[in-house]
Amino acid sequence: MALLLSASSRKHRLLLERGAVRTWHRCSFSMDSSRAAVAGIPIDTEESSPNGSRKLKKKSGSSVSKTSAYLQLAKAKLSALVVTTTAAGFVATGGPLSEQAALAGCCIVGTALCSSSAAAFNQIFEIDRDSKMKRTQQRPLVVKALTVQEATTAATLWGISGASILALGTDPVTTALGIGNIGLYAGLYTYMKPRSIYNTWLGAVVGAIPPVMGWTAATGGSILDLDAI
Repeated sequence: MALLLSASSRKHRLLLERGAVRTWHRCSFSMDSSRAAVAGIPIDTEESSPNGSRKLKKKSGSSVSKTSAYLQLAKAKLSALVVTTTAAGFVATGGPLSEQAALAGCCIVGTALCSSSAAAFNQIFEIDRDSKMKRTQQRPLVVKALTVQEATTAATLWGISGASILALGTDPVTTALGIGNIGLYAGLYTYMKPRSIYNTWLGAVVGAIPPVMGWTAATGGSILDLDAI
Protein backbone atom coordinates (compact mmCIF):
# COMPACT_ATOMS: atom_id res chain seq x y z
CA MET A 1 0.00 0.00 0.00
CA ALA A 2 2.82 2.39 0.90
CA LEU A 3 4.49 1.67 -2.43
CA LEU A 4 1.27 2.42 -4.32
CA LEU A 5 0.79 5.71 -2.46
CA SER A 6 4.39 6.70 -3.13
CA ALA A 7 4.07 5.93 -6.86
CA SER A 8 0.79 7.84 -7.04
CA SER A 9 2.39 10.82 -5.29
CA ARG A 10 5.34 10.86 -7.69
CA LYS A 11 3.00 10.66 -10.68
CA HIS A 12 0.92 13.53 -9.29
CA ARG A 13 4.03 15.71 -8.81
CA LEU A 14 5.22 14.92 -12.35
CA LEU A 15 1.88 15.97 -13.83
CA LEU A 16 1.95 19.20 -11.84
CA GLU A 17 5.50 19.96 -13.02
CA ARG A 18 4.56 19.34 -16.68
CA GLY A 19 1.53 21.59 -16.31
CA ALA A 20 3.70 24.32 -14.78
CA VAL A 21 6.22 24.09 -17.64
CA ARG A 22 3.45 24.38 -20.27
CA THR A 23 1.95 27.35 -18.46
CA TRP A 24 5.36 29.02 -18.30
CA HIS A 25 5.95 28.52 -22.04
CA ARG A 26 2.54 29.97 -22.88
CA CYS A 27 3.10 33.00 -20.66
CA SER A 28 6.59 33.50 -22.08
CA PHE A 29 5.30 33.34 -25.68
CA SER A 30 2.46 35.73 -24.82
CA MET A 31 4.91 38.23 -23.29
CA ASP A 32 7.25 37.97 -26.30
CA SER A 33 4.31 38.53 -28.65
CA SER A 34 3.18 41.57 -26.68
CA ARG A 35 6.66 43.07 -26.67
CA ALA A 36 7.04 42.48 -30.39
CA ALA A 37 3.66 44.08 -31.06
CA VAL A 38 4.62 47.16 -29.05
CA ALA A 39 7.91 47.41 -30.92
CA GLY A 40 6.16 46.96 -34.26
CA ILE A 41 8.06 43.77 -35.11
CA PRO A 42 6.13 41.16 -37.18
CA ILE A 43 6.55 37.64 -35.80
CA ASP A 44 5.39 34.21 -36.82
CA THR A 45 2.65 32.77 -34.62
CA GLU A 46 1.72 29.16 -33.94
CA GLU A 47 -1.49 27.30 -34.45
CA SER A 48 -2.48 23.79 -33.43
CA SER A 49 -3.10 21.20 -36.11
CA PRO A 50 -5.76 18.45 -35.76
CA ASN A 51 -3.17 15.91 -34.59
CA GLY A 52 -2.05 18.14 -31.73
CA SER A 53 1.25 19.27 -33.27
CA ARG A 54 2.12 22.89 -33.84
CA LYS A 55 3.04 24.66 -37.05
CA LEU A 56 4.05 28.17 -38.01
CA LYS A 57 1.59 30.46 -39.69
CA LYS A 58 2.77 32.41 -42.71
CA LYS A 59 3.47 36.07 -42.18
CA SER A 60 0.53 38.26 -43.06
CA GLY A 61 0.73 40.29 -46.26
CA SER A 62 -0.16 43.37 -44.21
CA SER A 63 3.37 43.31 -42.76
CA VAL A 64 4.85 43.88 -46.24
CA SER A 65 4.76 47.41 -47.63
CA LYS A 66 3.40 47.97 -51.12
CA THR A 67 6.73 49.33 -52.33
CA SER A 68 8.56 46.26 -51.08
CA ALA A 69 5.89 43.99 -52.57
CA TYR A 70 6.23 45.56 -56.03
CA LEU A 71 10.03 45.33 -55.85
CA GLN A 72 9.72 41.64 -55.03
CA LEU A 73 7.20 41.20 -57.83
CA ALA A 74 9.68 42.74 -60.29
CA LYS A 75 12.52 40.60 -58.85
CA ALA A 76 14.47 43.82 -58.52
CA LYS A 77 17.84 42.19 -57.77
CA LEU A 78 17.58 39.86 -60.76
CA SER A 79 16.43 42.70 -63.00
CA ALA A 80 19.42 44.77 -61.85
CA LEU A 81 21.71 41.93 -62.88
CA VAL A 82 19.97 41.75 -66.26
CA VAL A 83 20.51 45.49 -66.76
CA THR A 84 24.20 45.05 -65.90
CA THR A 85 24.64 42.47 -68.65
CA THR A 86 22.77 44.73 -71.09
CA ALA A 87 25.10 47.62 -70.26
CA ALA A 88 28.09 45.29 -70.72
CA GLY A 89 26.87 44.35 -74.19
CA PHE A 90 26.42 48.03 -75.05
CA VAL A 91 29.89 48.99 -73.84
CA ALA A 92 31.47 46.00 -75.62
CA THR A 93 30.82 47.62 -79.01
CA GLY A 94 33.46 50.21 -78.21
CA GLY A 95 31.33 53.16 -79.30
CA PRO A 96 31.72 56.66 -77.80
CA LEU A 97 29.50 56.61 -74.71
CA SER A 98 29.45 60.40 -74.51
CA GLU A 99 27.59 60.50 -77.82
CA GLN A 100 25.32 57.56 -77.05
CA ALA A 101 24.17 58.42 -73.52
CA ALA A 102 20.51 58.86 -74.48
CA LEU A 103 20.55 55.64 -76.53
CA ALA A 104 22.17 53.72 -73.67
CA GLY A 105 19.63 55.12 -71.21
CA CYS A 106 16.67 54.03 -73.35
CA CYS A 107 18.18 50.58 -73.80
CA ILE A 108 18.86 50.08 -70.08
CA VAL A 109 15.53 51.45 -68.83
CA GLY A 110 13.54 49.58 -71.48
CA THR A 111 15.34 46.33 -70.70
CA ALA A 112 14.77 46.78 -66.95
CA LEU A 113 11.03 47.27 -67.46
CA CYS A 114 10.77 44.27 -69.78
CA SER A 115 12.65 42.14 -67.24
CA SER A 116 10.33 43.32 -64.45
CA SER A 117 7.28 42.51 -66.56
CA ALA A 118 8.52 38.99 -67.31
CA ALA A 119 9.29 38.35 -63.62
CA ALA A 120 5.84 39.56 -62.56
CA PHE A 121 3.97 37.42 -65.11
CA ASN A 122 6.08 34.44 -64.04
CA GLN A 123 4.93 34.86 -60.42
CA ILE A 124 1.31 35.33 -61.48
CA PHE A 125 1.36 32.01 -63.32
CA GLU A 126 3.19 30.19 -60.51
CA ILE A 127 1.24 31.20 -57.41
CA ASP A 128 0.25 27.60 -56.60
CA ARG A 129 3.76 26.20 -57.05
CA ASP A 130 5.36 29.10 -55.17
CA SER A 131 3.09 28.46 -52.19
CA LYS A 132 4.45 24.90 -51.89
CA MET A 133 8.18 25.70 -51.93
CA LYS A 134 9.93 27.08 -48.87
CA ARG A 135 12.16 29.31 -51.03
CA THR A 136 9.18 31.08 -52.62
CA GLN A 137 6.56 31.01 -49.86
CA GLN A 138 7.13 34.67 -48.95
CA ARG A 139 6.59 36.07 -52.45
CA PRO A 140 4.04 38.93 -52.55
CA LEU A 141 1.26 37.02 -54.31
CA VAL A 142 1.60 34.02 -52.01
CA VAL A 143 1.33 36.10 -48.81
CA LYS A 144 -1.34 38.27 -50.45
CA ALA A 145 0.66 41.49 -50.14
CA LEU A 146 -0.61 42.15 -53.69
CA THR A 147 -3.73 40.92 -55.44
CA VAL A 148 -3.55 39.12 -58.75
CA GLN A 149 -5.25 42.12 -60.35
CA GLU A 150 -2.61 44.51 -58.97
CA ALA A 151 0.18 42.24 -60.14
CA THR A 152 -1.34 41.82 -63.60
CA THR A 153 -1.77 45.58 -63.97
CA ALA A 154 1.84 46.22 -62.94
CA ALA A 155 3.21 43.50 -65.23
CA THR A 156 1.23 44.83 -68.19
CA LEU A 157 2.26 48.45 -67.58
CA TRP A 158 5.91 47.50 -67.18
CA GLY A 159 5.84 45.45 -70.38
CA ILE A 160 4.12 48.15 -72.45
CA SER A 161 6.37 50.89 -71.06
CA GLY A 162 9.54 48.88 -71.63
CA ALA A 163 8.59 47.96 -75.20
CA SER A 164 7.60 51.57 -75.97
CA ILE A 165 10.89 52.97 -74.66
CA LEU A 166 12.86 50.43 -76.69
CA ALA A 167 10.78 51.15 -79.80
CA LEU A 168 11.11 54.93 -79.54
CA GLY A 169 14.68 55.09 -78.29
CA THR A 170 16.52 52.19 -79.92
CA ASP A 171 15.66 50.07 -82.98
CA PRO A 172 13.19 47.38 -84.11
CA VAL A 173 15.59 44.48 -83.47
CA THR A 174 16.29 45.46 -79.86
CA THR A 175 12.56 46.04 -79.31
CA ALA A 176 11.70 42.62 -80.71
CA LEU A 177 14.30 40.99 -78.48
CA GLY A 178 12.86 42.72 -75.40
CA ILE A 179 9.28 41.72 -76.18
CA GLY A 180 10.34 38.22 -77.18
CA ASN A 181 12.20 37.70 -73.93
CA ILE A 182 9.05 38.51 -71.93
CA GLY A 183 7.24 35.80 -73.86
CA LEU A 184 10.09 33.30 -73.49
CA TYR A 185 10.49 33.74 -69.73
CA ALA A 186 6.89 34.27 -68.64
CA GLY A 187 5.45 31.90 -71.21
CA LEU A 188 7.55 29.01 -72.49
CA TYR A 189 10.09 28.92 -69.63
CA THR A 190 7.36 28.99 -66.97
CA TYR A 191 5.35 26.32 -68.79
CA MET A 192 8.33 23.98 -69.19
CA LYS A 193 9.75 24.39 -65.66
CA PRO A 194 7.75 21.53 -64.03
CA ARG A 195 7.69 19.44 -67.21
CA SER A 196 11.18 19.14 -68.69
CA ILE A 197 14.85 19.50 -67.71
CA TYR A 198 15.39 21.22 -71.07
CA ASN A 199 13.79 24.19 -69.39
CA THR A 200 17.28 25.06 -68.08
CA TRP A 201 18.53 25.40 -71.66
CA LEU A 202 15.70 27.77 -72.43
CA GLY A 203 16.60 29.72 -69.29
CA ALA A 204 20.15 30.06 -70.63
CA VAL A 205 18.78 31.60 -73.82
CA VAL A 206 16.66 34.01 -71.79
CA GLY A 207 19.74 35.07 -69.86
CA ALA A 208 21.86 35.49 -73.00
CA ILE A 209 19.45 37.86 -74.77
CA PRO A 210 19.93 41.03 -72.61
CA PRO A 211 23.65 41.51 -73.49
CA VAL A 212 22.74 40.99 -77.15
CA MET A 213 20.13 43.72 -76.75
CA GLY A 214 22.86 46.05 -75.53
CA TRP A 215 24.96 45.21 -78.57
CA THR A 216 22.15 45.63 -81.09
CA ALA A 217 21.07 48.94 -79.53
CA ALA A 218 24.62 50.32 -79.81
CA THR A 219 25.07 49.12 -83.39
CA GLY A 220 21.65 50.09 -84.73
CA GLY A 221 20.14 46.62 -84.77
CA SER A 222 23.03 44.63 -86.17
CA ILE A 223 22.28 41.21 -84.71
CA LEU A 224 24.06 39.22 -87.41
CA ASP A 225 27.51 40.43 -86.46
CA LEU A 226 29.79 37.55 -85.48
CA ASP A 227 30.65 39.33 -82.23
CA ALA A 228 26.99 39.66 -81.29
CA ILE A 229 26.31 35.98 -81.96
